[in-house]
Amino acid sequence: MKKQSDKWDDIKVNRRSADKIRFESPLIQSISDGVDFLRDESREILKELDSTEIKQKIDEVDLEEFGEEARDQISEIKDGLNQVRSEIIDSDDLPDFVKESSLDAKRALNRDVVYVRKAKRKLYLLYSGKLTNELNTNVRVIELCDKAIEVNFNNWEAYYVKAQALMNLEQYNDATDELIKSLALNEENLDAWFDVAESYKLNKQFDESIDVYDSILKRDGDSFEVFKGKALCYVGLEDYQNADKFFKKANSISPLDNESKEIWDGIKKNN
Repeated sequence: MKKQSDKWDDIKVNRRSADKIRFESPLIQSISDGVDFLRDESREILKELDSTEIKQKIDEVDLEEFGEEARDQISEIKDGLNQVRSEIIDSDDLPDFVKESSLDAKRALNRDVVYVRKAKRKLYLLYSGKLTNELNTNVRVIELCDKAIEVNFNNWEAYYVKAQALMNLEQYNDATDELIKSLALNEENLDAWFDVAESYKLNKQFDESIDVYDSILKRDGDSFEVFKGKALCYVGLEDYQNADKFFKKANSISPLDNESKEIWDGIKKNN
């Protein structure tokens, strides 16, 4: 009798511990663990929806906010399923042409655009106070943008949104790198130019920030944000004469915010 091939032996169940099946293959085990995690997350969501506390306070619930949170959690589960599928496609067990075919299919479906849209939505929910875990949300935004870049490395918005999350995490050098990549693909995005200047300023690279602000002036003419930004950079450089000069220019366009006005008043008082 011909011996059966042992090619699939590692898919066999290796052991059962506390009613949890374990597989010999690390790949199969990771898929199984992912499915178990998604199942448990789904159960938690259903428990929350069916909780007595929610039922008692249903009249007080902001339905729009609740709907956003529910959609966000459902989206997380969907992303998790896609991640399990991606792990299969990206595994070393599959030939390169299969992996490339998967990327081509994602590009055809504009998956990179979907990832960026999800990342932007998470930032919106964070800024609006509907998501409160700043670290986890920004890390998730970075992960989504990395997925978009993997699918389409020419998606300028993926680099731009990723930079927003990196700036939120005070990783200014990395944020600047991502912004420069974004501008290499779309130099007309004025917001990205401003963010480069802001990232340099927050990182106390004041001279570099001033150079970028000067580049913006060539594109945007007189700009309140540029003049205020340059004034703050000169404050950082302790060049109070130029700081005063650019605070005046900014204030001539639009009244300064209270914080900037307080800094300017201090300069005028002490110089």
